[in-house]
Amino acid sequence: MDDIIAAIGSWLTETHEAKRRMVSNLEMLFWIAVAIVGAIAAKDYAAKRKALMTRTEQALPEKDLTATSLSDEQGREVKYVGTLRRVEGGYTVSLIREADGERTESCSQVMPSLEKVEVYLTSCTSFVLSDFKG
Repeated sequence: MDDIIAAIGSWLTETHEAKRRMVSNLEMLFWIAVAIVGAIAAKDYAAKRKALMTRTEQALPEKDLTATSLSDEQGREVKYVGTLRRVEGGYTVSLIREADGERTESCSQVMPSLEKVEVYLTSCTSFVLSDFKG
């Protein structure tokens, strides 16, 4: 048993010349493990994202989806309400901003896919697609 442990230890500490420096077998195993965990995490994220898109697409023809956000801007409370609608040719997002009795409403252009909606939300609003519920 001691011989096996010694052989494994010797193999793990063995170094090889790489392009810029020496690399041990242990370091190579570490990077392989990181790559495997990364691939599993990416696959899991892709599955969850696909499920979110499917749920959203199924819910939208029946009703609009809404999201609400409260924030503190310069010491005053501001409420944002977003509404995601399915319209002919795609999707639109309307936003209502309420602060100190003032109400401002805006609406996006028609976007052909939920991926475009997701990009619009992250770049132009404080919402993300998963914030919208039925």
